Amino acid sequence: MRFAARTFRFDTLLVAAALAAAAGCSAAPLGSTPANHDKAMRLPGADVYGRACASCHGQRGEGLSQAPALMGSGALPVYKRDPATTSSPAFQDIAERQRQQSLPPGADTRGAFKTAQDLFKFVSREMPLPKSKAGSLSEGEYWAVVNFILVGHGSAVPAGGVTAANAGTVEIKPAP
Repeated sequence: MRFAARTFRFDTLLVAAALAAAAGCSAAPLGSTPANHDKAMRLPGADVYGRACASCHGQRGEGLSQAPALMGSGALPVYKRDPATTSSPAFQDIAERQRQQSLPPGADTRGAFKTAQDLFKFVSREMPLPKSKAGSLSEGEYWAVVNFILVGHGSAVPAGGVTAANAGTVEIKPAP
């Protein structure tokens, strides 16, 4: 009887500790920080992002379901995430898989997100999903979204924003 009582108390303490840890983790917002989000929401790209991107990537760029985070810690990684780790049909495009398999071994399949130009090149060619909608925004809308994402992510954006003329020099750095 005493052993059962001790086990119960120990289990209760473990559950309480786990709940406390989870509560502490959930206090930090995912995606864009409140300050960066407020700055980004003042940009023209906020409306385009809300209409074309937020349903998959979240209002704060935190990533929803199988869509990756675009803003905040861990977002905009240099290397592509592995589509084999998801069951989402959006990431299991057979034609894209065949294209990637036809590349030489070790070839960069997505292109690294090192500069704003890299990000623009990817989103203007591949987004929004499904693939039938990819490339459906205007060039100006894609630049507006890139600016929105970068400001929300916490990257330094030149005065006047990122454009085709300066995008290659605007580096994407990990979020603080």
